[in-house]
Amino acid sequence: MPTTHVEASVPRAPVTLAAVSLGVMIASWLVDVLDYQYSVGWLGRYVVLSDAAFVLGLSGLGLAMGVWRWGADRVRRVALRLAFSLMVFTVALVLGEVEARSIYREDLKVLANPAPARINALGFRGAEIGPKDPHRYRIVILGDSFTFGNFVDEADRYSNQLQDLLGPRFDVVNLGYPGNNLPDYLPELDLALTLKPDFLLLQLYENDFETPGMSRHRPVLYTLLPLDLDARIKQTSVLYRVIVDRWNVLQEATGLAEGYTEYMARLLRDPGSIDARESAGTLMAFIDRARKSGVPSGGVMFPALYGLPPQSTSYPFEYLNERVDRIYHDMQTPYLDLRPAFATIHDSRTLVVSHWDAHPNAKANHLAALAIENKFLPIWER
Repeated sequence: MPTTHVEASVPRAPVTLAAVSLGVMIASWLVDVLDYQYSVGWLGRYVVLSDAAFVLGLSGLGLAMGVWRWGADRVRRVALRLAFSLMVFTVALVLGEVEARSIYREDLKVLANPAPARINALGFRGAEIGPKDPHRYRIVILGDSFTFGNFVDEADRYSNQLQDLLGPRFDVVNLGYPGNNLPDYLPELDLALTLKPDFLLLQLYENDFETPGMSRHRPVLYTLLPLDLDARIKQTSVLYRVIVDRWNVLQEATGLAEGYTEYMARLLRDPGSIDARESAGTLMAFIDRARKSGVPSGGVMFPALYGLPPQSTSYPFEYLNERVDRIYHDMQTPYLDLRPAFATIHDSRTLVVSHWDAHPNAKANHLAALAIENKFLPIWER
């Protein structure tokens, strides 16, 4: 009896699935290339969808290869188990996100609704600065984002609250600018002097003492995901932010990455180090130039609120505060360390604008204004 030869044929469904999946992956890859390499602006809004499509295409390709190798029935059983596991994992993520948003709802309000900032003709936040009134004592404050008032209303900044405390006999001018460091204050001093101040107040913070040469030594924490994807997910997921916080703490605790306080101490704790001498010299140059201009000056230093109790048992930047205090003392210039003012609050976490941003909130700004008035008013009233 003649035998019939039947040729094995490849099932059409896996071939179709593999082709479609490969096409999706290629399209997704092209979107990423056009966005990252060629900066095609309008594609930016589709990058997350493109990444998801790439993962979906990769999964489809894997499924098609599985059917070819093991058969549809076995792949179906495995796929059902994976689908169930994925569903449970997704539900857990959604519930975790809901819970995280509930816990950090006040922080989200701050980040989602930053305080509006009107910018005057000189490029600083606040009302236009008029000519000097000879009947008003003018105080010009130079500073960084703490003085600018990141994430707080203009009226809640310590400079505005100080104005309210001092009354109409005084004129408080705010020249705070985000990102300012010690080298920036020297040219800004020249601008401040054109406003004919009666007193110059320099606001300092621990990162003001980072020198330009230190930037190449700044610690870099490892991200859980590629940088662009990490940043995008942080913007949309509170749960991911919380996970990243714990991951960063773990990196520093295990020595996988150097912490910011350790980096600062390594380069600045020794007063004889190159960077410590440079930052101290810049501060002394500012005080000396203000003195030679004939305008009295003073300094006020905000502490790192994350370094105060209950987050820390000892202040990690004590050496910087002691150095600044010694410089001002030796140069016979008034100086205020705000740590005692903030120590009146049991939990320093109530003084920051949010869990993810350590800028002082309205409450902290009020404490600062009261302490500045108490310290400097006797000088201003002479």
